[in-house]
Amino acid sequence: MVMAVMCLSLTATLIYVMTKPRPIYYVPGAASAGIAHVQTSSKVTVALFTSSWVLNWSNFTPATVEDVYKHAEWFMSPHLLAQTRTRLKKDIEQVKENNMSSLFSLNRDPLVQENAQGFNVAVEGDKGVYMGKEEIKLQKMIYHLKLRQSPPTDWNPYGLIIDDISQEVAE
Repeated sequence: MVMAVMCLSLTATLIYVMTKPRPIYYVPGAASAGIAHVQTSSKVTVALFTSSWVLNWSNFTPATVEDVYKHAEWFMSPHLLAQTRTRLKKDIEQVKENNMSSLFSLNRDPLVQENAQGFNVAVEGDKGVYMGKEEIKLQKMIYHLKLRQSPPTDWNPYGLIIDDISQEVAE
């Protein structure tokens, strides 16, 4: 008798759990329920991606520089990686040897221009370079990035890849 009551109560609980409505997650700009295509992303998404990448790329200490550059490489095109890989190794050695740190903060939102190949983005901010606790230089910098769309992956869910990066001192 006890066994029958237990089986009936477990069956009733199972039926209740299976028929209870499930919560859904709404993704703004989604093409359909639960699916958001980055390839149809707006300039806002490009600006957020670029801001995040530049802040990661330009904020490091001797202890974090290797991880910072390794993470940044996930979003670089093979062409750009081939150009910068040897320079990155030299930069890592110099940062560790001289106990250098870099700090970059945005002054304003990135400026995004769309073109046939992808996007041109300018990111402006203040960059400080420190050796130990001593400030070496503080200057206004502008990073210019060329981005293009690529298939989204687990490593790069944005579906954006950096083809070129340059920097200049702002006046």
